[in-house]
Amino acid sequence: MNRAELRVLATATSLAATLGGAGFAFEGVLGTTDTSPINGRGGGLQPLVVQPDSVRSLFDSEDGLFPGHSADISMRVANPNRVTMTITSITPAAASARTVTGGTTPDDSPTHEYCTAQLTLDPAPRFAIDNHPATHRIAPNTEATIVLRSAVTLAPDTDDRCQRMQFQTRWTVAGQST
Repeated sequence: MNRAELRVLATATSLAATLGGAGFAFEGVLGTTDTSPINGRGGGLQPLVVQPDSVRSLFDSEDGLFPGHSADISMRVANPNRVTMTITSITPAAASARTVTGGTTPDDSPTHEYCTAQLTLDPAPRFAIDNHPATHRIAPNTEATIVLRSAVTLAPDTDDRCQRMQFQTRWTVAGQST
């Protein structure tokens, strides 16, 4: 394969999958996933796939997310391709990156909006794949666990309305073949 073909393959195989992470400001887990459509160029590479029901929020307390504290996001991601994929970035999704879905007091739209505004997503979280922080690759036809470190933070001045809230976060994973 010549240099021009490699460049076309690298460009054509740049993939993005929108990840949905969900969690609670108390204990519990939820997950949603979305993926982008397959880009048929570059040998028919497929997007990385976030496994259904694999997305979890990991809290620093079994009582959930406290004001001023952060949570990690964990998910299983599959590489359905015959080549190793390198993850180049993970960022909050462009639309609806964070949403409070319930569990607030009172449990109504204005309170959900207030609590959503109290959540901050790291714009470029540190991440590890299968507990290897330096390796950002997923082998061909395998799954790997990705953990976004301190990806979600609840503002320190958040009031009691957000206790035990349930929230979802959405992330975009970009990768390319290696």
